[in-house]
Amino acid sequence: MRSKSWNLRTRAGIIQRYRFGFALTRSVRLFIPLALAAFLAGCGSSAPEAVSLDPDAPAVQVGERLQMRATPNENLAAEPEWELLDFNGGGLLSTKGLSTTYLAPNHAGTFRLLIRARRSDGSTAKILREIHVLPLFKPEPATALLQAGQAQTFTVKVKGLASNDVIWRAESGAFSEGGNYIAPTEPGTYKLTATSAADPSVSATVTVIVN
Repeated sequence: MRSKSWNLRTRAGIIQRYRFGFALTRSVRLFIPLALAAFLAGCGSSAPEAVSLDPDAPAVQVGERLQMRATPNENLAAEPEWELLDFNGGGLLSTKGLSTTYLAPNHAGTFRLLIRARRSDGSTAKILREIHVLPLFKPEPATALLQAGQAQTFTVKVKGLASNDVIWRAESGAFSEGGNYIAPTEPGTYKLTATSAADPSVSATVTVIVN
């Protein structure tokens, strides 16, 4: 008996039966190559920005200076212009041509830097970057050699945070008020952790060797 094939009309179009064992509507057959083309285009590398910044992810400690340089990736009509969008307390720029020196403020935070580059065709490219200003959080001393049960006072140099208060934690031994540490009676190497009371994400460790 001869097999029959059928064409069924739907709102989406005519369903055509294939030897592969599945059916596709006309609209689906048109959609597949378009979707594939869009996918391949998305997989390609994006065009570079008009200007590259070095360093690309700038970071600096509070009160310190950071030099940045712009490298054009295309022909520009003029040298790039530098601007701090968070100009009120976000630091200062001292610019000379393709380079600029950033003076970080005395408080930590993230501040926006805008670079404008005028192309030869008259259009303007805008490059936005974030400058991360990091707090100073430095335990002193960073290491200590103690005898069992010996006392040692630790301090932390703090700059750029809302508070200088520090929370100390010890793997072994005990802390009292003011960063006074009493070493344990068991010899070994232990870690002490100082955490900022103002910002728990800011911390540092001290290594203590107990004989």
